[in-house]
Amino acid sequence: MEWNFEIIGHYFHHNRGDFIFARFIEGQADFQLKEGSVLGGIPIYHYVEIPRTLDENGNPRFDIFVFRPLSLEFLPAGFFSEGQHVKLVSPD
Repeated sequence: MEWNFEIIGHYFHHNRGDFIFARFIEGQADFQLKEGSVLGGIPIYHYVEIPRTLDENGNPRFDIFVFRPLSLEFLPAGFFSEGQHVKLVSPD
């Protein structure tokens, strides 16, 4: 299965690795990650976080997700950039 996302941020924590914030950009954000899932060509953990993000009216945003690569090595600068569209691919 494939879903499209827009990168809204990429952050590195010194002892936890990279965190990729992305916005679901089409349809319902109804998906399940499985082992072997890949975001923008990078293998990711098969769990996802939904950060507490609010819109301009104070309503929760359920289209924002946080993904974490399997590798704890820092991704090269610019690998994920704000506004970049990427595919989330999860095995069937």
